[in-house]
Amino acid sequence: MRKQSSILRKQYAFLLAESTEMRKQYAFLLAESTEMRKQYAFLLAESTEMRKQSGILRKQYAFLLAESTEMRKQSSILRKQYAFLLTESTDMRKQLA
Repeated sequence: MRKQSSILRKQYAFLLAESTEMRKQYAFLLAESTEMRKQYAFLLAESTEMRKQSGILRKQYAFLLAESTEMRKQSSILRKQYAFLLTESTDMRKQLA
């Protein structure tokens, strides 16, 4: 009977140690999981902010592209006006000479 009792005590001690180790591992994994959830929330917020910034930059780019196109048109008109005035000026000088 003593032998069985001794064996049972040893088995109980072993199982208790295993249970303690499993609790430690569970606590560690729970802490890791919590940290990963925090990182995920942070990355999600970063991603959302980047999407907002990307939207703003796309709108700014479209605006600047439209402005550039308008400036090219104006530049073309001014070149034509300058060429016309230069021609007029040359013609007037010839007439006065």
